[in-house]
Amino acid sequence: DPQGASRPYDIDRDGFVMGEGSGVLVLESEEHAKARGAKIHAYLVGNGMTSDAHHMAQPDPAGSGAARAMLQAVQDAGIALTDIAHINAHATSTPAGDVAESVAIRSAFGDHADSIIVTATKSMTGHLLGGAGAIESIACVLALAERVVPATINVHNQDPAITIDVATTERALPSGDVYALNNSFGFGGHDVALVFRSV
Repeated sequence: DPQGASRPYDIDRDGFVMGEGSGVLVLESEEHAKARGAKIHAYLVGNGMTSDAHHMAQPDPAGSGAARAMLQAVQDAGIALTDIAHINAHATSTPAGDVAESVAIRSAFGDHADSIIVTATKSMTGHLLGGAGAIESIACVLALAERVVPATINVHNQDPAITIDVATTERALPSGDVYALNNSFGFGGHDVALVFRSV
């Protein structure tokens, strides 16, 4: 069943499914965007980048590099960890990767991890490789603009090792300033996290 093949966080997941797609975000100063009358969808307010160099193809089971990238992004945004309401996870549907990212989220956010709505859009798109970061950042921006976190599909039986709040149905975000974080990780231990703020 191709529609059900990509299943991040499900106990029966067995690896990522290739997808195809691309996306473009226009990043410009607020002053420039307003001067040309552009609609601003969200603000990029923080970023973090690390490399854990744990293994060429396997993530660090402790999620140390990923956790540091998230912490750097939140610090760069100048906000508190408790300000993050939503994470669009890297979540590739691999047994090792999904657990490591869950561990990293809990390591970075502590008890606040229980209050963060996490989604995995690769459940719908598959893994777009070089296009994944852009598409998933767009998903974060749209979640903030629409105040709705998209569902992670194909989670029929969540892996008990995944100790985060995975949205398996659409979930509402609050009004006011809302912050979302997008994770993009790569082979060799490259970890990037971006923080977006709603308009």
